[in-house]
Amino acid sequence: MKNNENDNNLNYYLWGGVAVVMLLILNYMDFQEHTSSNTEVINNYSLRDEDLNNIRIPAVAGLFYPADIYQLSNAVDGYLSQAGTGGISRPRIVVVPHAGYKYSAQIAAGAYKKLLPFQKDIKKIILVGPSHYVAFKGVALSNAKSFKTVFGDIPTDAEITHMLTGFDGFSYNNEAHRKEHSLEVQLPFLQKIFQDFTIVPLVYGDVNPQKIADALKPFINRPDVLIVISADLSHYLDYDSAKAVDAATAEKVSRKDPLEAHRSCGAIGINAAIALAKENNLRPKLIDIANSGDISGERDSVVGYASWIFDGQENSADKKQSPLEQEVENLKNFARHHGEEMYQVAVQSLEKAVENKKYRPSRQDYADVLFNKGASFVTLEKNGNLRGCIGSLFPREAVLLDIAENTYKAAREDSRFEPLRAEEIPQIEITISLLSGYEEMSYQDEQDLRRQLQPGVDGLVIRDGDRQGLFLPSVWKQLPTPEEFLDNLKIKAGLSPSYWSNNIKVYRFRVVEIKKNAN
Repeated sequence: MKNNENDNNLNYYLWGGVAVVMLLILNYMDFQEHTSSNTEVINNYSLRDEDLNNIRIPAVAGLFYPADIYQLSNAVDGYLSQAGTGGISRPRIVVVPHAGYKYSAQIAAGAYKKLLPFQKDIKKIILVGPSHYVAFKGVALSNAKSFKTVFGDIPTDAEITHMLTGFDGFSYNNEAHRKEHSLEVQLPFLQKIFQDFTIVPLVYGDVNPQKIADALKPFINRPDVLIVISADLSHYLDYDSAKAVDAATAEKVSRKDPLEAHRSCGAIGINAAIALAKENNLRPKLIDIANSGDISGERDSVVGYASWIFDGQENSADKKQSPLEQEVENLKNFARHHGEEMYQVAVQSLEKAVENKKYRPSRQDYADVLFNKGASFVTLEKNGNLRGCIGSLFPREAVLLDIAENTYKAAREDSRFEPLRAEEIPQIEITISLLSGYEEMSYQDEQDLRRQLQPGVDGLVIRDGDRQGLFLPSVWKQLPTPEEFLDNLKIKAGLSPSYWSNNIKVYRFRVVEIKKNAN
């Protein structure tokens, strides 16, 4: 009897122990599920920049393109400087590749460079690119207030974005944008071309191209809107096969025939552009085409790239710019991106000049491109009156060195004036004129030459034997008619204003001005 009681007690304790263990396990599991392992407490929580400002931060800076602002600026400037200009009317759609800059940026630059003449008109840019990381149906909008880049933040266009929510398949999906590179790699180029603009970022997944075209149709003819389609071409074919396939793709786009999916990483976007082109009588124009093998030399497996511009004149003939006009565009771009640095060199040189010292810019302090050769004139004005002007006719040394030297000479060595004094600097206005090359003019007689001159635009050099004279375009302000301009230029060359010989050599040039107060 006693043994039975002991056995019952033992069973009781055993089952009781099991119950306690089970209860502890359940409590532990519940504790693990509902408590955090972090040591920090939420009382110390602070918003991150992206939480506070709702900013989309760069995902591929340092991977697809340089993350350093100076390296990126020099790289984009370099790509743009090698691209041509002109040949299009007002662009409506641009198609550009989205690979790493090493492989595709020069192809993209060819299209972006052609947007320069329209930079003041375009204020809203709709970006359309494929999703590489998130699978979804439809088109992903972003509710970010801005997209951060190496060059600074670009605001998004809330008005157009909200309008697009009314179209089938368009909805907010920030996750689709978070890691996506197809739109991000376009932003530095846009920031180099346009100064004040907003973006509408659209990343698409599985969607009918016509739905994108229908949504963008209300914006295609707006004078302030540009649509940018991001797309690469064939993938991982051998070099010769890729060239053949991509050439056939380019031909299909020129005919406005829809592309099969295998022809492009971005076929949906290109097909949306083609649909818009058909509906709005736009002309697709191939700007450039290549593949990664052209850069790397690797021919076994390559990726194709191309750029197109769809403009608004189906039957317009391409108008080629003259070499002089192309140089002026290049100088304008150079001045827009490096004008501040050139101006600072002139100011520092002026401050040294009044002490009869010369300032020599160092390569360590300025972008390498500023040590390319260039010809400049530096003009000093005091209260609207000329106070000195000296320049170079030809690119003989680094443009920064040329500006520094000519500033010194304008302040101290212009024989028409006394050397500049330090107390005059606050009243001095500096104008830096960057000179194009020279275009020899053909004429029948003096009257014919005068008819060809463009007041306010042309700079002019005349040469008769060992006599020579030059007027900058700014001289038109004082001598506004071709007769006055040319007669006074003859006087400057040491000739009589009534003198003429058809043996006189005449050269036209242009300038791009950088003008500010010295103080």
